[in-house]
Amino acid sequence: MEEQKKEPTASGENKKGMRLNKNHVIIGLVIILAAAAIGGYIYNLPEKRLARTLKKADALMAEKQYEQASAEYEKAEGIDGTSHEAMEGHILAELYRADELAAQAVDIPDRSEVCDCYGKVMELCDAAAAQQPADESFAAHRADAEAKRTQILQSIAADYQEVKYVTQKDDRSVSVSLADGKDSLFTHYYDLVQIEDEYYPYAEKINAVLRQQMDDYFADPANEQPADMNSVVTASADTAYRDYVGLDGVYTGKGLMCVRLVHVKTAGDIQTNEYCGLTFRLSDGEQVSLDELTGVADLGLMRKVRRTVWSWIEKEGYANILKADIEDYVEDVDDDAYKYWIRDDGTVCLIVDQTMPFFSNRQEILEIPLELGTD
Repeated sequence: MEEQKKEPTASGENKKGMRLNKNHVIIGLVIILAAAAIGGYIYNLPEKRLARTLKKADALMAEKQYEQASAEYEKAEGIDGTSHEAMEGHILAELYRADELAAQAVDIPDRSEVCDCYGKVMELCDAAAAQQPADESFAAHRADAEAKRTQILQSIAADYQEVKYVTQKDDRSVSVSLADGKDSLFTHYYDLVQIEDEYYPYAEKINAVLRQQMDDYFADPANEQPADMNSVVTASADTAYRDYVGLDGVYTGKGLMCVRLVHVKTAGDIQTNEYCGLTFRLSDGEQVSLDELTGVADLGLMRKVRRTVWSWIEKEGYANILKADIEDYVEDVDDDAYKYWIRDDGTVCLIVDQTMPFFSNRQEILEIPLELGTD
């Protein structure tokens, strides 16, 4: 008898089919996951992320959303090493933003903020140039920002007629033990004037000059404590010893700042007083000489100074001063070396002190009003 073959049942076929389908699903999922992983890897490659970020930043730039564009370019700078496009985009976004603010700025605080923005552009250009020194485009952008910043700084300074300031006393006075066992005070200080104004652009420029003058004073051995102060012969507790630079006042107005300083030396009955003040022009922070202030130079200034000083000396009855002595002095002085100061009421005064040969034996300082606008 032949054996009868068993026919596969429907349920068996279904089970086999399910196993095959399951395997297909698993393989499909594996392929999908692998593709997703590969896609994710490619999507997150630095060059891809950089391209997407730059595209977004460029779109913001096209829409003139400069602040947001700047943030995107800055983000792009750190994605894939050094990107010239990201650095330049960042610089241009900040430059265009500063230009936009400059067009809207009216008052001094707003213009000062614009100057800060241009300053940031200059810093970005310096950093980019350090990374890519062969690229000259950064230097061009920097020059553009610097020129615009300088122009606005000048416009701010030109609007200043006066500035705020403070006085700081650097007091180095000491008590000295004399040879007779008593103590005497050596007065030694400097009144330092410093501008303190939030928006005045040349404050540090002027402050640096005033600080340097103080530093030079303290560094000069001639201004130190006299060597004979504790001598048995010359010193006593009643003898005054002083060497200081004191402030007589500050004039600030009409676009000028005059710091009136006097250097005083005293040793007993001997005293000298020398004017050593400085006058600055607020529009650029530069020192102003008498010829610049008056607009008169050369022979015209000589005649004005000579006539003004001699008229005062003659009117006040100073003895033993000859007109020829004043003429000799005036002829020997350069136009930018005449001493003057500005009173609190704005009056310009010629200064005569002991540094002038015809007045060397007198202890006072003369302030002689100078009429401006006359020959």
